Amino acid sequence: MPRVTLPSGNTVDLKDPDDYMAADLFALHRQARVNQNAPDYSPTELMDDRVNAYLGFSITAGSCPGLIPSRATVAAADVIIGRTMKAKDWAALRKAALPLMDELEGEGLPDWNKSEGAAGPGLPVPDEPAG
Repeated sequence: MPRVTLPSGNTVDLKDPDDYMAADLFALHRQARVNQNAPDYSPTELMDDRVNAYLGFSITAGSCPGLIPSRATVAAADVIIGRTMKAKDWAALRKAALPLMDELEGEGLPDWNKSEGAAGPGLPVPDEPAG
């Protein structure tokens, strides 16, 4: 479980990307939405929503009182995080969360659509000997 030490000295524990189920990822994707009827939105705001949705699912423990969004019954993750954390702490947590989000989304995995075969480079293709 990744632990992030924040500039304030507080810590936040995040759920390991290996512990997510596909259903968790689908639910996370549903959290960050763009309202097509909204007059405008900022790309930064959309990224913040994506990070806060991830943090809402991922924060499992921390030394900041009241910071675990998954334990809240009413408030959205961005509201809980926004009212609990100092800006520098959130920025540090965001920076630590981005590589975990990429890992969860499969960044760095082989491209399964390349011509090296359906299993990708370096992986055995079914019915072929490994080696």
